[in-house]
Amino acid sequence: MRVRQVFPRPCVGDVRQAVLRELDRLPGLSSQVAGKRIAITAGSRGISEIVAILAALVEGLRRRGAQPFIVPAMGSHGGATAEGQVQVLANLGMTEASLGAPILSSMEVIELGRLSNSMPVYADRLASEAD
Repeated sequence: MRVRQVFPRPCVGDVRQAVLRELDRLPGLSSQVAGKRIAITAGSRGISEIVAILAALVEGLRRRGAQPFIVPAMGSHGGATAEGQVQVLANLGMTEASLGAPILSSMEVIELGRLSNSMPVYADRLASEAD
């Protein structure tokens, strides 16, 4: 038997306004982020309107007094180098100019801890230094 699954695909007319509106819905956001460095991840997963989404997020956080920055989040893409990951983002239209925030890329990690089987859990060093 053939089965077909259909996922809802809501359409957002103005992505920028939608992101800003959703930020407005978060209670106490301004007091939580004012003066703080906020890491925003950007990847290569092919998310529709990602440049507009991230630029609006940067704009909304800046309006609230935050200091947002972009961290590439894509593992081995870009040859698993900091420069390569920045280039992957640029190829997708995500640049410091288009997003309105600096892109900080490093392959340095910190160990957050270990799982019960002793496997280490790592995080990006730059992201871990954000507020």
